[in-house]
Amino acid sequence: MKITSIEAFPIRLPVRRDFKWAGLREDLGGFVVVRLETEGGVIGWGEATPLPDWGGAAGRRGGETQATVCAMVRDVLAPVVVGLDVSDVNAARLAMDRAAIGNSYAKLSIDIALHDAWGKVLGQPVYRLLGGKVRDSVRFAHMVGLMGHAEAMDEALGALADGCTALQIKGGVDADRDIELIRELRREAGDGVFLRLDANQGYRTARNAIDILARLREAGADGCEQPGANMSSMAAITARGGLPVMADESCWDAVDAMDVVANGAADWISIYLAKAGGFVGARKVSAIAETMNIPCDVNGSIESGIGNAANLHFVLSQPCVTLPSVIPVNAPAGSHPCAYAGNYYKDDIITEAMTVRDGHIFVTEAPGLGIEIDGAKLAQYRQDRG
Repeated sequence: MKITSIEAFPIRLPVRRDFKWAGLREDLGGFVVVRLETEGGVIGWGEATPLPDWGGAAGRRGGETQATVCAMVRDVLAPVVVGLDVSDVNAARLAMDRAAIGNSYAKLSIDIALHDAWGKVLGQPVYRLLGGKVRDSVRFAHMVGLMGHAEAMDEALGALADGCTALQIKGGVDADRDIELIRELRREAGDGVFLRLDANQGYRTARNAIDILARLREAGADGCEQPGANMSSMAAITARGGLPVMADESCWDAVDAMDVVANGAADWISIYLAKAGGFVGARKVSAIAETMNIPCDVNGSIESGIGNAANLHFVLSQPCVTLPSVIPVNAPAGSHPCAYAGNYYKDDIITEAMTVRDGHIFVTEAPGLGIEIDGAKLAQYRQDRG
């Protein structure tokens, strides 16, 4: 079934509260939605959550914005994808890579829409297109942003009260704050909660980070995400073995994953569909991690319901994704199942809330991504119409 049109447009959702992390200057809530249509009238939905101020370790990649993603989809990528069969996801990725270097968020948005439409054509959920389930649900971690100690404790304990069993604590600006926060959370939460400190490259050098990770381990952390600012510092930090180290900014695609393995630069890898440009690229990262016995999570930039449906299907299908994943729980206004856990936005453009039980998110067996889009909400939150 041939693709007949692809359009992209910006939307903005209202946030529950301000969430920040080290290096982030953009406000959350801005997305690009892609609508792909086939000759048979099947609609596939895609999403990107671009950030202009986030582009990998050591500035190796350029940031993207809503405007750049919309322009790249409209002017560069859609013209080389329209006309392909909706199942030709590998050919579509090759065509996009020939048409543009980088621009992984723009490619992501089309890749997700392709898989959604392909699943609908076949009458199958996306996870089956990716090889089928290896688990029935996704254990999710709630992200606690950069905020004062008291606020962070309230946010974290609120998420735990909702049934969440894992936390990602944003840090990297003040190591003493990070350590004391982890210490108090471990004391309050007990041993059953997974605590990961995400430094977002904030500890910078190996000499600095090695000492901090030793203190984080003593305080009760289970791991530290991206403490160093480049591959060499990450390798030196990991070699000391004080605390499991996760590569995030250091690992965008399959080439980066091979570099991480070759340099011994991490114990864990954080896979983003966005960093890898969609399912096609992310599966290559996952294959390397699985081959080398590296545990992974799936993370992102706090996506809306379309992007997180894609994340969920990916987690269900990938054997190496055994760590709690930072995946929001998306829901229309007034229907969110949690007061804090996974709750970042006051509303969403999907018609039904995601299903949560015992700290896990479940997906439906509906075809494609398994979601329906509320047309009125989509029109309400579009940013390109007066």
